[in-house]
Amino acid sequence: MNSTCSADIPQRGEFYTFGEYVTQRIETPAYDPRGVVLALDGGSWIGMATTSIQPEGHAFSEMTGLLAGYRGRGISLAMKLLAIGFARSQGARRLRTFHHPDNAAAIGMNRRLGFVNDEPRAATK
Repeated sequence: MNSTCSADIPQRGEFYTFGEYVTQRIETPAYDPRGVVLALDGGSWIGMATTSIQPEGHAFSEMTGLLAGYRGRGISLAMKLLAIGFARSQGARRLRTFHHPDNAAAIGMNRRLGFVNDEPRAATK
């Protein structure tokens, strides 16, 4: 599901191999299966939202994706709200994400949910 939905991200490029995906996304201290939300139509997966709890204490919205034929129905928003609930249940006070600047749908949804741009951090000496 992640690979399929990621193909719609502008300039995404090649997706991970299965082994790379497992190593970089699953076999990490931040991964918690409770942070994975799946949207189903009958028995078929149609979307997913994945949220991790980072060692620094904030949550990170890794991916929210939905198959094209299901968009525009509020499903992504529902998945993102469940992801926010997971982050809160784990004590995270911040939920961060990033997106491609041309991904207007993701940016719009995140703005409606209160996401704001991080201020640039000052360089430390």
